[in-house]
Amino acid sequence: MTKEWLFSQIALQDYILFCCQYPSGGLVDKPGKSRDYYHTCYCLSASPSRNTAFKSQFVRGEQNNLLEPTHPVFNIVLSKADKMAKYFSSKVTINEVIKKQ
Repeated sequence: MTKEWLFSQIALQDYILFCCQYPSGGLVDKPGKSRDYYHTCYCLSASPSRNTAFKSQFVRGEQNNLLEPTHPVFNIVLSKADKMAKYFSSKVTINEVIKKQ
């Protein structure tokens, strides 16, 4: 198995940092477009994947540009996804509720 991404992580960082930032805040999918919540979330979601690959880090600029990895389904940092999973695993399941009725 190859340990290479299908895209250049540095190029993606550059694109997000230099092309996607809207002057008054937010992120866009391409220059000239309007910012919105969807594309801001979309760009921020791509950002952690661009930093980490196979336990090596690629960061444009200083190390404080490094972002925490996010869960691929829930789009939250992994520590919060773990906390969420622990919280809900201690709760009653829907099947248990149905059986009691």
